Amino acid sequence: MWTAKSWAPKTSSDRRLVEEELSAILASPHFRNSKRYPALLQYVVEKYLNGQVDNLKERTLGVEVFGRQADYDTNADPIVRVSAGEVRKRIAQYYHEAAEERKIQIDLPTGSYVPEFRKERIRSRPTLALVTEPIPESVPESGPPALLHAVESDERSGDKLQQSFGKALLRLPVVLSLCALAALALVATYFVHRASPTRQMEQLWAPLVQTEDPVLIVTGTGKPWLISPESPETSLTDHMIGSYHHVSLSDVVAISRLAIAVEKHNRNYFIKEASSTSMADLRGRTVILVGALNNIWTMQLSNALRFRFVPGTLARIQDMKNPQNSTWSVDYSKPYPTVAVDYGIVARYHDSYTNGNILMIAGIGPYGTEAASEFVSSPQYLSQVEHLVPAGFKEANLEMVLRTEVTRGEAGPPQLLAAYAF
Repeated sequence: MWTAKSWAPKTSSDRRLVEEELSAILASPHFRNSKRYPALLQYVVEKYLNGQVDNLKERTLGVEVFGRQADYDTNADPIVRVSAGEVRKRIAQYYHEAAEERKIQIDLPTGSYVPEFRKERIRSRPTLALVTEPIPESVPESGPPALLHAVESDERSGDKLQQSFGKALLRLPVVLSLCALAALALVATYFVHRASPTRQMEQLWAPLVQTEDPVLIVTGTGKPWLISPESPETSLTDHMIGSYHHVSLSDVVAISRLAIAVEKHNRNYFIKEASSTSMADLRGRTVILVGALNNIWTMQLSNALRFRFVPGTLARIQDMKNPQNSTWSVDYSKPYPTVAVDYGIVARYHDSYTNGNILMIAGIGPYGTEAASEFVSSPQYLSQVEHLVPAGFKEANLEMVLRTEVTRGEAGPPQLLAAYAF
C-alpha cells in the first residue's frame, strides 16, 4: 500500500517523473484500448503540471475533453462524473497489479478532478503484535478465545498461558464451524446476487441456440443497395476496396462479441455480407443481423416491429406506438467527430417470413451497433431488463432500445431506454 503523503512536483526532473508514470499508466491494458478514459486522465495531469488547476471543473472538462457545448446540462449529461469514476477504478487496478515498485503514484481523488501525486511506494508488512497485559485465566462463554501473541517470561505467566491455550483449543472446533457457516453464507449471497443476470443471459440466448444448425451472422456493408454481383472483370484491387466489402470497425467488434457468445453455447456460426445473402440463406435457421442502415435485411425484417429504423438525413428509431417522437435520432449531415450520442435496437424474435429466430444487433450509427453487441454479451447490462420486462422472457419476442454516449469515436456503455415483450 502507499503510505507516503501527497507530493507536488516542482522541478523539471519531478515533471519528467510524472510524465513517465502517466505514459506507463496510459500504455497499460487498463487504458490503452480506450479513448475516453486516457483522454481525461492525460488532460487533468497536463493541466496540473502547467499550473492550470482552476480549469479542472466538470463543465470545462465536458467541453474540452468530451466535446460538449459550453452550455450543456451537466445533470442530464454526467459524462465527466461517470468517466472520472471509471478512471479512478482503472488506476486502482493498475497499481494493484503493478509487477514492480513505481517511483511515484498518480491518483484522481474522489469528488475532485485535480490529480494528486505520491512519492516512494512503501509496502506495509504484517508484524506480530506484542501483548504485555496478563492473559485471562478463563475465556467468556459468549465470545471467541483471545489470540495469544506474547507473554511475560516468568513461570506463572507460562502456567497461565498453558491453561488458557488448552481452553481455547477446546473451543476451536466451535469457532471453525462458525467461520465455515459465515463463509457459506457469503458464497450463497454472492451466487444469489449473481444468478439473476446470468439467468437473463441464458433466457436471451436459449431460443437462438436450441438447434444444431450453425448460426448465420449477417453483417452490413458500405453501400447496402448494391445487391447485384460484381462483374467478372472486376480487378482484385477494386474487389478489395470496393463498396461491397467495407465493414466498420464497430461492426467488427460487434461480430467478435457475438461469435464468442455463440461459441460459449457450443454452436458453430458463419458470417456473410448482407449484399451476398439470399432469402434461402435465412430460412429456417437462427440469424444474427448486425447493423441497420447498412444492412438491407435488418431494414426489411424489422418492418413489422414496434421499434424500427427510419433512414434519412435525420435517421431515427421510430416507436410505432408514439410515431411522432423523434428523440432517438442521429443527424447524418453533421461531421462525424461531433456525434455525441447514438441509439440502437436489440430485438430477439421469431420471424414468420424466414421461419427462424432473429437476433437484431443494430444502431442508427456504428456506435449504436457496438453498444448493442456489448449489451447482449454482458450479464451486467442485461440485468437492466428486469426493470422493464416481466420476469421470464425466454419464450417471448423481445425488443429493446439502447442509448450510448460517444467520445472521440468510442462507444460508451449501453443504457436501456425502452423494452417491449410480445
